[in-house]
Amino acid sequence: MDELTILNDQLKRMRGMNKFYHLQFLNDVRFFFFLTSIFLIFVQYNIYISYLLPLIALFGSVMLAFHAYYLIFSRHYSEFLEKRINSIYKKELFITHKLENRYFFPINDKKIVVAKLGRDFSWFSFVTLFITFYGIIVYSYGMYLVYNELLNLLYVYIVAGITFATLCIGYWWFVKNIGEKRLQEIYGK
Repeated sequence: MDELTILNDQLKRMRGMNKFYHLQFLNDVRFFFFLTSIFLIFVQYNIYISYLLPLIALFGSVMLAFHAYYLIFSRHYSEFLEKRINSIYKKELFITHKLENRYFFPINDKKIVVAKLGRDFSWFSFVTLFITFYGIIVYSYGMYLVYNELLNLLYVYIVAGITFATLCIGYWWFVKNIGEKRLQEIYGK
């Protein structure tokens, strides 16, 4: 097997992975939206359901970030492969990575998971932040009810501690670009 065949097979694999995790991400967004909507209605009839709201929001955000993690990986590797194939052909045959960097978000820039702020802000960034703030509202509403209506401070402290740990690890991995730095160690810059 020649190098171009191997590279092209890997590129197909990464594009398939990208498609799968996009679909999984969107399915999970729909599922968590439906689930939180149902629980937001039910909490009006049974206050104890509010215990589940922060957990669903937190778990949903971790799952969605997990899918984003794979999307970022597949975009990085796809870009590397496209550039490698282009360099072998000495032509810009593959430009998908350029389109994605411009249209969605620049993969190598600092961002909040997949939301780029500033000049390269996009609809993709807006939707990412919209989903994030929806989760924050559901989480906050549940914590508010547990704290103010059920007066369960132990629950609030435990969930707040888990949330803080999750945010710290998310910041370390995504905002400080630790994962992307690890990729760059392998394929170079």
